[in-house]
Amino acid sequence: MRIGITQRIIKESNHGELRDELSHDWVDYLTENFPSALLIPIPNFTILDHKWFENLNLDLLMLSNGNDLGEFTRRDKLERHAINFAVNNSIPVIGFCRGFQIINDYFGGRLTLNIENSIEQKHVSIEHEIEIMDEKYIEILQKKRFMVNSYHNHGVLTDGLSVSLKAFAISEGSVVEGFFHENLPILGIQWHPERPNNCQLENKILIESMIDKIKVNK
Repeated sequence: MRIGITQRIIKESNHGELRDELSHDWVDYLTENFPSALLIPIPNFTILDHKWFENLNLDLLMLSNGNDLGEFTRRDKLERHAINFAVNNSIPVIGFCRGFQIINDYFGGRLTLNIENSIEQKHVSIEHEIEIMDEKYIEILQKKRFMVNSYHNHGVLTDGLSVSLKAFAISEGSVVEGFFHENLPILGIQWHPERPNNCQLENKILIESMIDKIKVNK
């Protein structure tokens, strides 16, 4: 299984140059839980070419965390291009945190900035409960509520979710925590499976539900 994963952009402090970066947390998490997978970090290109993505022969696209939308336009453009390629080639997509947000943006949804100004619940460096709203995901996860970690300043409220996407998990204040596309193999979760959390089993079940779609599309 070939997994392509996007990377954050950082500005190196000594020389000011921009660099792509993938945290060791992601490498450790994916190699431990999916040891047969080949992990392919995707650089933030400025010249976007479908042929390059074709040559990767990806089975699954992961859109990782880091950077606010609009902070680095080259990453925004790369990830939108990657989503478009995946959609056109029936490649399953999973977005995490920022990746969740850019999928919603790609399909015409709206991001609420500084979400803690709109709701009373904090969402940075805490754990909170989510509620599973969709019957299919209640069956998949075998539970209706569980705790997740949270590291996001901005978020998607239910009235900002794209009409193309359906929420399967929300938290207090009508914050969307998980969504899926009803017609395409696309999943988004707002929390971080690669960071310390108390929902390792649920994370693996959700990711495996998308891996199962690879087999369907082959």
